[in-house]
Amino acid sequence: MKEKKTLKNVGQFVSWLIVKGIIVLVSFLPLCILFPAFHGLAAAFRVFGVRRRTVRTNLRAALGKELTKQELARIERDCYAEYGRILAEIFASSRLLRKKEDRFELTGRQIVDEAMQNGKGLLTLTGHIGNFVAVAHYLPSLGINLTFIAKRIANEYLNRDIEATYGRNGNKVISVKSARNDPEGGAKLFRALKQGNIVIALVDQDAGPRGTQTTFFGLPTYLPGGPVALACRGGIPVTTGFVTREDGRIRIEVNSPIDYSQATSTEEAVSIILDEYSRQLEQKVRKCPEQYFWFHKKWKALPEIRAQY
Repeated sequence: MKEKKTLKNVGQFVSWLIVKGIIVLVSFLPLCILFPAFHGLAAAFRVFGVRRRTVRTNLRAALGKELTKQELARIERDCYAEYGRILAEIFASSRLLRKKEDRFELTGRQIVDEAMQNGKGLLTLTGHIGNFVAVAHYLPSLGINLTFIAKRIANEYLNRDIEATYGRNGNKVISVKSARNDPEGGAKLFRALKQGNIVIALVDQDAGPRGTQTTFFGLPTYLPGGPVALACRGGIPVTTGFVTREDGRIRIEVNSPIDYSQATSTEEAVSIILDEYSRQLEQKVRKCPEQYFWFHKKWKALPEIRAQY
């Protein structure tokens, strides 16, 4: 058993060294090379079928009744290109901030400022759309420090690097083992909210039947309701925030808090909030479907779709 653990640690360390070396190498590339290189890499991933089946299945499930095969194929191609660009931007984030007025835009800042001033805290629900990592770099440059909920991954070395990426510039990271049942992570999250922090939670990935059921593109989907339930119990405002690319700029949009005052129980409040979150996310995705992370098995809880992944 000890030997197995040692081999596992060595394997994780070697994997981390390889990834770290690639990151260091890529970080020195000039932007005129970096962006075309990642565009080409993304195109190669598509050609070789990396997650292509998943992307196609999701697009057919969400938009297959509304769009032609040619339109779906275009969105698929553009989706790979977009995420190649996003990866390049993540590596070049510090350089992008040097001209942040030209590259970034924030709407709804008054909502964040009000939350910071009244000290009540704010839970912001977001999703895997656009360069969602950008907020970790841009908002702190405006004096807005954030707390991110991040799911732990198996490789501890990579996990530390991911936490460091999100935790730059005064941000904090709450690592959770699971979106379903993690009392320790939940306690840290509750304290962060009660202390008045601006907490960011990506909650659009499938949480399985034990999650909270809502609707996305007319299909049942199950979202992690834990963070929302904790916020509701503490009387914390819950809002939505999305990142999209518009006219060549990264646009960060923070919306007004969702009204859950009429709810008679925590469960009802969670449903109200997640239903509204799903509605808003779907609305954003419809405007720019190529910017959504279709690579995730969004509807794996539905047998008829899971069989196609």
